[in-house]
Formats: sequence, structure tokens, C-alpha cells
Amino acid sequence: MYQAGEYVVYADNGLCLVEQVGVPDFNAGERDRTYYFLRTNTDKSRIYVPTDTQLPLRPPMTAQEAEAFLGSVGEIPVSLPQRRDRKTVVQHYQNMLSSHTKEALAQAIKSIRYAHRGAAGRMSGAEESVLRRAERQLCSELSGVLNISMEDAGERLTRALTAQ
Repeated sequence: MYQAGEYVVYADNGLCLVEQVGVPDFNAGERDRTYYFLRTNTDKSRIYVPTDTQLPLRPPMTAQEAEAFLGSVGEIPVSLPQRRDRKTVVQHYQNMLSSHTKEALAQAIKSIRYAHRGAAGRMSGAEESVLRRAERQLCSELSGVLNISMEDAGERLTRALTAQ
């Protein structure tokens, strides 16, 4: 169980601070069910998550792990959908992101950027949405653990993804 003051990475929300563990006021009917009161690193919104959640909740990378990750992320392979129709593209990237790992997030970012390099065509709204979501999640963790801005984390990630 996580404690107040610790950081976690929660599902699609990226890095979050555990502000409190307890029973929220709105949950008076279930006094025996405890929640994490999380504050997101990106927009500072509050999220209430049951401590027994089935959604991905994990400790963030350490600063050393983040540096090592950035050093190796350029080697992550590109994974493109079999077909370019909207349904196939969305399903491909949704499947990729469903693991909520830093590697899957980086692979989605790299793959979408690769598919639209140069004159490869305009990015679909669905791809742009997946790209922004993956970047937000990964950069929130990197910025928090490396103590840099989201913009700096994005720049470092972009450089690392294009390095070979």
C-alpha cells in the first residue's frame, strides 16, 4: 500500500502524488473502503482511486532509471498497424497503450511519429489523440522524477527517440 507523500504512476494519468489515504466524504456509504487521494502532476487535478483498484498503479521510475530509459529508448522498435483504416489504427495503438508501461508509451510515440515523418501524410485525429496522451503520460513521469519541466522532458524524450 502506498502512503501519503509518495508518488505513483496511475493508469492514463501519469505521475501523481498520494496526498492522503482514507475514506472520501462522498463515499460515506462504504466506510470500510479506503481510497488514494491522488494529485496529478500535469494539471494538478484530484483523483480518488480505491486502494484495491484493478487499474494499473505502480511506483515511478527513479531518476537513475529514467536516465537509463532515455539512453535506451532509441532502440525501441517501431510498430505500425497492418492497415491504415481508422478502426485498425485506433485498435493497434490502444492495444499498445493498454499495458501502461513506459516502453509501450515510448513505442507508441515513436511509431506514430515514424508513420508521419516527412511527406507520409497528415496524422489522423485518432493518432494525434493517442500521441498526445502517450506524451503527456510519459513526460509527466520523466519531468517529476528528473525534476525538469514537461517541455524539457518532451525535448529530452524526442532527442532520445530519434537517437540510434
